[in-house]
Amino acid sequence: MISRSWILIAIAVLAVSFPSTWGFAPRPALQRAATISPAQPLYAKKPKEDLSYIETRDMTREEMEEVNKKNEDIMNAELAGMTIFSLILSIPMLYLVWVGFFSETAGDFDM
Repeated sequence: MISRSWILIAIAVLAVSFPSTWGFAPRPALQRAATISPAQPLYAKKPKEDLSYIETRDMTREEMEEVNKKNEDIMNAELAGMTIFSLILSIPMLYLVWVGFFSETAGDFDM
């Protein structure tokens, strides 16, 4: 069995071999990438984004009912899938409860 002193020595060796500043100090390459270049000043006007490719229009009542029906079917399928998955995961627990309650030797412990 490993004694407590060997465990403490191993922890001390690991602590000395890995500098603690690795997790807290930013790396120099990452510091340089975050600087602002003088070629792009902060006050430069950004070009206006073209959103003309987005088509917007109101849906008719029939189209909305069709979309709602499709979404309802998808949600029902997801609900059924989640229910089946949770029942499959609970089979081992249900088996253990069954064995515990209906075992003939339950409570017949001779000491």
